[in-house]
Amino acid sequence: MQLRPMSQAELDALLPALKREYAQDELRAGRGTPEAVHAQVEDLFARLLPDGVDSPGQLLFVGVDGDGAVVGRIWLGLPDERRPQAWVYDIEVDPAHRRRGYARAMLLAAEEVVRARGVTRLGLNVFGHNPGAQALYESLGYAAMSVQMSKELT
Repeated sequence: MQLRPMSQAELDALLPALKREYAQDELRAGRGTPEAVHAQVEDLFARLLPDGVDSPGQLLFVGVDGDGAVVGRIWLGLPDERRPQAWVYDIEVDPAHRRRGYARAMLLAAEEVVRARGVTRLGLNVFGHNPGAQALYESLGYAAMSVQMSKELT
């Protein structure tokens, strides 16, 4: 498994689905109305990726297997004044390549990328409705720093 920089064309093709999926996760987590969440997602992406793949502080990669096939993607943010650690904004393995260890391999490769830049901590967010991802992250040594909980009142 290797990471290679994502091309602008790859990012352009990915952005609509990435925004839609993030908004769906935010809505599922109860973080606002559809209109408000979609506006927040648009603002977030405009702030983080103003220059696409050349946006300062953002590293976008695709994961490539030994045969050269793209099997997934990972988006990293470098530390900044708001966050003193690098951050995994997104990681996804394409459905046809899941359950083969590619997510683990991409995360380990990402650790090497940020470590080579002098970064000593890598964080991420995982939604509560994704226990498979939680298990993967815990197996790699990630620990919960806070847990938000809610209850639907009927």
